Amino acid sequence: MLRTSLRYQPIKRFMSDQVKFGTNGVSRVVTLSRPEKLNALSTQMCAEMIPTLVEYSKSDVNNLVVIRSASSPKAMCAGGDVATVALQNISGSTGQSLEFFQQEYSLNLLLATYNRPVVALMDGITMGGGVGLATHVPFRVATENTRWCMPETDIGFFPDVGTTFSLPQIATVGGTNGQLALYLCLTGDLLSGADVYMAGLASHYVPSQNLPDLQARLGELPVHKNFEDMWHITGAAVEEFSVAIPEEYQFKYSNAQLDVIESCFDLETSTSIKAISAALEKIVKSTSASPEEKEFARVTLQKLATKSAVSLQVTIEQFRRNKESDVESALKQDLITASNMCVDPASEFSEATKHKLVEKNKNQYPWTKSSLTLEELSRLVSPRASSSVSLLKFPDAQTWKKYPYHAQFMLPTEQQVKNYITGNDNSGRSLAVSRAEVVKYFSQYNPSSRGKTGIQYLCNQICLRKCTVGDAGELRWKNKVLQ
Repeated sequence: MLRTSLRYQPIKRFMSDQVKFGTNGVSRVVTLSRPEKLNALSTQMCAEMIPTLVEYSKSDVNNLVVIRSASSPKAMCAGGDVATVALQNISGSTGQSLEFFQQEYSLNLLLATYNRPVVALMDGITMGGGVGLATHVPFRVATENTRWCMPETDIGFFPDVGTTFSLPQIATVGGTNGQLALYLCLTGDLLSGADVYMAGLASHYVPSQNLPDLQARLGELPVHKNFEDMWHITGAAVEEFSVAIPEEYQFKYSNAQLDVIESCFDLETSTSIKAISAALEKIVKSTSASPEEKEFARVTLQKLATKSAVSLQVTIEQFRRNKESDVESALKQDLITASNMCVDPASEFSEATKHKLVEKNKNQYPWTKSSLTLEELSRLVSPRASSSVSLLKFPDAQTWKKYPYHAQFMLPTEQQVKNYITGNDNSGRSLAVSRAEVVKYFSQYNPSSRGKTGIQYLCNQICLRKCTVGDAGELRWKNKVLQ
């Protein structure tokens, strides 16, 4: 772990009614309360949450923090208030815009490095900045009301709040190189609560009606001097209120569609939006691809054609820079790019956001740029002296390249399943395994996933998509799904 250097100094601000803070037994509760904006984050909201969370982190009787919404089940958080940011940019008040992004991404960093368990209740719309509040904490609770997406390419922006760092790590399916994460960020596809859970973007699936009892239970947990124990105690408590995925449930993307995502959205082979589009077009024209694969590739091309070309290129570059970074550096990179998008002439962010979110224009924004030059792309993602804003620093905060707790409380990823099947899981096992043995291991023996809802469905889906079966029922992992 890399230790941060400068110390956070709290900023005194007038407390608004947009965020409310409370105590529930041994838990501290942060309630988003800006219903007229679906809890879209403002500078004020972030600036209120940061010092309060810092104070909570010092308490000897505070076990954990719950982030919830007063607008459930309609919305958890619809994102950052980018409509206000766009108007500030257009009026020349870019300093206020930069302050917003500094506060928002600093809040993300604080949550990512927090010294207590944080439980985010995603009951309702959870988009953009709302994803940022949840993605960096180990307990991300989805419900039947969750509506999750990263829609930034629709407004000329990019998937920020550290998601180009977080999503490749936690996505369970669609490839072992973050392909589903890239696909979701480029297309802005909307996921339901069950899909969010099955994709790893949520750690638990809890019915909305169970949330009051869950919050009461979290407030009753015993106080432990060893705060390390609290992550596992919290995880067990949340699991008590999880329920089975509906029997008729089918993941949003079929195995054929996941094959297309895995094949075309791999940045190791498709390094640009042109390469991704070319890979999709190849499937559309292929004589060996199935009708379902061809149709999904065609529809995906149509989706990408409606997005900002600037956004698509910037998004891919952010993935390239952040995917193997550490969380603090990734958020710094987001802050650099967001600051540049507010002022650079190559950016269409402000006008497109005004068009869609302020004027409520249902027609697609008429993008003027079909691509970026290398010089323009470099300008948008590189630091500049004229907007040298930086993240806030927090006492004793540590950054890292892999989430220290996420994997302990969520469904297994394809990489974990692959490691078990191929014997690369450090178990010393040399014998091949069957699909039934994979399901049994992850549902009964694997410490992080045993007993979790949906584990049989997920393991079966991964095995059916990614493996061939030998004469004795043994599984062989396929490294390529589409030739």
